[in-house]
Amino acid sequence: MSRADFKAYSMELIIVIVGITAAFQLQIYNEKRISRQIEINSLSNLKKEIEINIEEFESLKEYRSDITQHSIALLEALKNGPITSEFASEHVFKLVRTSTPDLQNQATQAYLESNWSYTNIELKNELLLLQTQLQELQDLSSGYQDRKQSKFMDFLFDEVDFPAFKIISMKAINSITFKNIIWNQTSDEYELNRLYDLASAQLHKVDSLLTVSLE
Repeated sequence: MSRADFKAYSMELIIVIVGITAAFQLQIYNEKRISRQIEINSLSNLKKEIEINIEEFESLKEYRSDITQHSIALLEALKNGPITSEFASEHVFKLVRTSTPDLQNQATQAYLESNWSYTNIELKNELLLLQTQLQELQDLSSGYQDRKQSKFMDFLFDEVDFPAFKIISMKAINSITFKNIIWNQTSDEYELNRLYDLASAQLHKVDSLLTVSLE
């Protein structure tokens, strides 16, 4: 092979290698770009879900405060002796209500099960903590609702016409047993408020992390 042929062959080889390398790098770049876009879509869906849950918490604030205040007022009155049917009516029918948040979790679960969660460990850890807090809140809310039905509603069933919002007799309401029921319900309300506050703060923290991740 002549020197000229060798140089030509070498140049062709270099051109082929450079072309293959460039094509390979372009493919990697495109794959990363597509992967990043999919990740951004996942993060955007996650952020929307977190914002929906924040709005749900905000919508329950006044509702929860009202239930707590009625529980405290009724408990304090019962501690001081028999109460009137008018006073009981003002509070008893308010305490039939419960507040179980309607939370979304699909986007969170999808992100935690994706490969991207392993590249953003801080977000993953905060999401796992949020899931634990929300599950604890929902478990307590569900248990509280069951206890309210089995203790509060069933205890007053023969003396209170709940559909008509009418108290027929005050005997059960002015009993020690009922005072203890309201004490337990008030304790549940305090614990629910604590869990609501923790989960609400965690929702806002995750939302802030998502804002940074999407910048």
